[in-house]
Amino acid sequence: MIKQIEKYLYILVELLIITAFCVFIYFNIDKSAQFFCPLMQKTYTAKLIYLAILHGALGFAAGYILCALLRTKVTELCEAYQKRHENISIQNDGDKARIEVLEAKIKTLEAALDAALKDK
Repeated sequence: MIKQIEKYLYILVELLIITAFCVFIYFNIDKSAQFFCPLMQKTYTAKLIYLAILHGALGFAAGYILCALLRTKVTELCEAYQKRHENISIQNDGDKARIEVLEAKIKTLEAALDAALKDK
């Protein structure tokens, strides 16, 4: 229940941020911005909408790359856990087989002991 609430809150916050970004672009569509490039020692002028779209695209790309890296790490951890679980399962199956063999040997020895006691 709490995980679902967290999920919906995360989605709501994300939608609010995207909406605020779109509103900012809408109200500043005709404005331009000046910025100084220290490398070239020049002042450049660009439309604010282009800068906002560029920053938004870079932010989404960075988020996608981060999620892809996290997804690969989680996938590796899941595969390692699955291999570990399979090894434990195989080991348990081997232990069960050994126990069955020992129980069969015990039954054979008990039968032999009973036969030996009856013969005396």
